[in-house]
Amino acid sequence: MQLSEIKLAISEQTKHPTIICYADSNHYLLGVGDLLGNFYGVRDKTGKQLSLHSIKQAEVLLKQQGIDYAMIEIQTAYDEMIGNSIASHYHYRIEF
Repeated sequence: MQLSEIKLAISEQTKHPTIICYADSNHYLLGVGDLLGNFYGVRDKTGKQLSLHSIKQAEVLLKQQGIDYAMIEIQTAYDEMIGNSIASHYHYRIEF
């Protein structure tokens, strides 16, 4: 998925802009999530997964596409260690 495709994807109302971050890391993934918990990441023009250095950087890219909110999903090593499912990851919505 290219960055320019996010707005079209969320217009279906079954997907929402999503930023995934991993606790204690400075890499963030930007894409869309669906109601089943699937994540479709944004790729650059060469097809490589886009990795960002901050939530603010993701916010700027979304604003450039005319999008004013995102779901943040925070994952931690603890979740993986004890076998928590994706549904138990911490999610919240931000408006910008």
